[in-house]
This record gives sequence, C-alpha cells and structure tokens, in this order.
Amino acid sequence: MFHLVMAAVLVAMGPSVPGGARAAAAEPAQLQVLMTTAELVVGQNRFAFGLLTRTTLLADADVIVRVYDIRAEDAKLAVEVPAPYRKLEVVENDRPVHVHPDGTRHVHDGTTDVRGLYVAQVAFERPGVWGIEVLARQGDGPVAGSRYSVNVLAVSPTPAPGTPAPRSRNLIATDVPDLKTIDSSVPPDPRLHRVRIADAIARKQPQVIVFASPRLCQSRVCGPVVDVVRTLIPTYGDRVAFIHQEIWQADAPDQFTGTVKEWRLRSEPWIFVVDGSGTIRAKFEGLTTRRELDVAIAEMLRRPQN
Repeated sequence: MFHLVMAAVLVAMGPSVPGGARAAAAEPAQLQVLMTTAELVVGQNRFAFGLLTRTTLLADADVIVRVYDIRAEDAKLAVEVPAPYRKLEVVENDRPVHVHPDGTRHVHDGTTDVRGLYVAQVAFERPGVWGIEVLARQGDGPVAGSRYSVNVLAVSPTPAPGTPAPRSRNLIATDVPDLKTIDSSVPPDPRLHRVRIADAIARKQPQVIVFASPRLCQSRVCGPVVDVVRTLIPTYGDRVAFIHQEIWQADAPDQFTGTVKEWRLRSEPWIFVVDGSGTIRAKFEGLTTRRELDVAIAEMLRRPQN
C-alpha cells in the first residue's frame, strides 16, 4: 500500500548545488528520487525522499530541492531549499537494527535497507501540478539530478496538525488472546498496546501513534519506523502514551482496520503526535527519523497541556 515513487532521470543539466558547485561538462550521474511523501498540500510540507544512483542508495550528499511553477510554457522557479540527510539512528555498523521490547537489539543483514533519508521543508502556494528538481553532489563527484512533477492538494485528506485527533477505540493487549493478532512486528511490543487513543485523550495524556504493518509493508520501512518509535519510549514513556496500530484486519488482510478508516489513511507508515487536549501537533508520512520525532515530542510537551 505504501509506495516509493521513482522520479525520471534528468539527462542534461548544469545548475548549481549547495556551496556553488556546478555540474561537470560530462553527462551527470543517473539519479532516481524515491519519494516517501505521497501527500502534498497547499502550505508547508515535509518533503522526504531517498536517492538512488544506479543500484546504490546515496547517503550524506549535498542536496537541494527546487520547485517550479509549470503552468506556463517556460517553467518559473518558485523556491529552492536545502534537503539535509537525516540518519535513521537505529543503525549499527551501517546496518539497520531491530529493537526488541526488552531492549535487546538485533542487527539485520541486507544491502537494500534504507539507513536514512533527505528531508526538505517545501511550501506550495496553490493546488495543482508543480515541477520538482532534485540536485545532488557527494564530495567532489559530479552533480546528479532528476526532474518530475507532483500533484498538490488544496487540503489534506488525513487529519491535519491543529485539528482534533479521532477518538478511536483501537484494540489493545487485553482485548485479544494473542498480541500477534494486532501487531505483525516480530516480536510484538506490549508497550505499544496498553492504551486506547480515546482513553488517552479522555485522561489528557499526550500520545505518539504509529500506523504501520511491519510484516506486510511493501516498502520495507514500516518495521524501521516502529523501531524508531520504540527507541523513544525510555525517554518519554512516563509522560507520553506510545501506540501502534496495524493497517490491516487480522481476519481480513485486504481490509483496513476501523481505526485506520477513522483516520482516513491510504498509505503507510504514518506517525501522529497528539497533545493532552487531543489535538494533533505533528504528523509524519513514510520513513521518519528519531531526531524529527524527538523534536516534535519535546515541542508538544513544552506547550500547556489543557
């Protein structure tokens, strides 16, 4: 259900990248943009993506994102912003780490697992189609780039920051004989299934809610996202309820759970940060880093909890 959108390769260009560097005269290296953000709306957006050169994920490159108004015959540059690289931070020896409920850690093998992503803050002033250009350079290497278009919505179809969170009565550990029926993680983490969303709101308890299906997620980032959420429990678990919600029904794996329907989600994974008043303060689509979540949770807790 979650999709990585591959952008078309830019075959010829010579614009600047951070630091004023310019493309070499030779043809730029091939670059594919792996979008982890499917929902873009008018206003400010978290624009997150991975970069692939041939068969290698590109990490720690200097990257900028350019947004173009392409309504006229000649595209007009609207904004240019940096996209710093953010490590997933659940990595050891350059390999993804699975964090078990008891705190033990297991290092995964495999060369295709994502270790981090690029995150830019991009604003769109109107709905409709916009042009995107991503330029990257690593070290003294040549500039690589990609151009493609995105569709921007007038309003978000999913719950937006500043709006009330749905008062969902999600299933918790005491509702089921086996935690595996509501959590496809291996193993499931009981700390993520102690509280109903509606009950936390009723008692004015802040929440971090992660919607993901680790076993069924086609993008292979749902498990790492749940792991990132787990790493924050020791820091915030005494003040914040951490909740994991599967996307699919256990007895009908092609059907959304009731909670997913209430939140109007059509992609995964998602993370929502909800304050004590039940108001959504931040949301993240796709791969999300611990640093981003840490900042959002700390900022939420600094607000008066009504």
